[in-house]
Amino acid sequence: MQKETISRLSIIDALTTGLVTAARRPWLLIVPFTIDLLLWLAPKISIAALMQRLLRGWETLVRATYSASQLEVMAEMLETVREGMTKLGAQVNLLDTLAGSWLGPPSAVAMDQVSRLNFISELLLAPVGLVPQPVKLAAAPWQAPPIEAQSFLTVMLLIAVLWVVAQVVAVCWLRWIASAVLRPAEATTPATPVAPAAGGWTQGAMQVIQLIGFCLFLGILMFALRLPLGAAVVLLLLSGSPLTGLMFALVAGVTLWITLWMLLSLYFTSEGLLFERQPVWRSMLQGATMMRGNITATLGLISLINLLLVGFRAVWSIIGQTPAGGLVALAGNAYLATAMLLAVFTYYGGLRKQWLAAVEKQQAGKQVGK
Repeated sequence: MQKETISRLSIIDALTTGLVTAARRPWLLIVPFTIDLLLWLAPKISIAALMQRLLRGWETLVRATYSASQLEVMAEMLETVREGMTKLGAQVNLLDTLAGSWLGPPSAVAMDQVSRLNFISELLLAPVGLVPQPVKLAAAPWQAPPIEAQSFLTVMLLIAVLWVVAQVVAVCWLRWIASAVLRPAEATTPATPVAPAAGGWTQGAMQVIQLIGFCLFLGILMFALRLPLGAAVVLLLLSGSPLTGLMFALVAGVTLWITLWMLLSLYFTSEGLLFERQPVWRSMLQGATMMRGNITATLGLISLINLLLVGFRAVWSIIGQTPAGGLVALAGNAYLATAMLLAVFTYYGGLRKQWLAAVEKQQAGKQVGK
């Protein structure tokens, strides 16, 4: 009996399907557009005053610890730290945490974010200065003065609350797109990987909880991987010796390689949970198994998606020089982010069909062997 051979879905086909599907269903752009609109118009939640208080306390402690001659030697380092902390305090907007979900859409407004659609540039290229500046839109037509966070406890509470909100919104966005686009009636279209993500409120709530737990696990994992990198940076700043620089390069290389391998292995966890309604641990295991033999192609898709998102930052900056242009830039970014998510869905569907065919072939071989 002749069996159908399932060919690998090409990256171009996946991207084309995502772009066309997003254009046909513009209502799916509501969530990423609304998040960016909120970040653009809402008053900034600033930590500038808090950072200045911290800086003054730190300088007082340093001057009380070191002698005048030592402080003279450390003058350049102290000035660098002072400028860095002042710049950080001026740039940080705690509301950007709303765009801080691994599963969420990349924002055109948030300053610092790592999602699975742009993690290559943000984790691997940004630390060495190879990523273009964030989108610079015109000033919002109306915006209240910044709100200053007055204490570290307030900052921590705000970050925690906004982070949870970001995860819930991102997961609901994923489920909405899956249930709205991937219907049984469209089973013949390339965009349909597997069974749709329908289900009752209980099923939906469990998916939300599991995916939030998965995002929390990834956040802890990435923080743990960054600890040795942060320690190496501190040692490099304090010593400045060639040996320390070599150690920093080694630690940075190993850390980034492990981070890339882990994120690629877990890349399709959400799809396994959404479309096949598996427990999150089984989705993680299945996603890692499917990656075997497909890492190069998947990395190519992820890199191309990342390149498109980063490259269009310049386009949004050019378009968004007026308030009306800013709205157009936000809508364009929302369309591109939604299209790229649909491209990932499409590619996952093709990858899963190929993987299932390989599993069936292996099982058939075992049966023949018996």
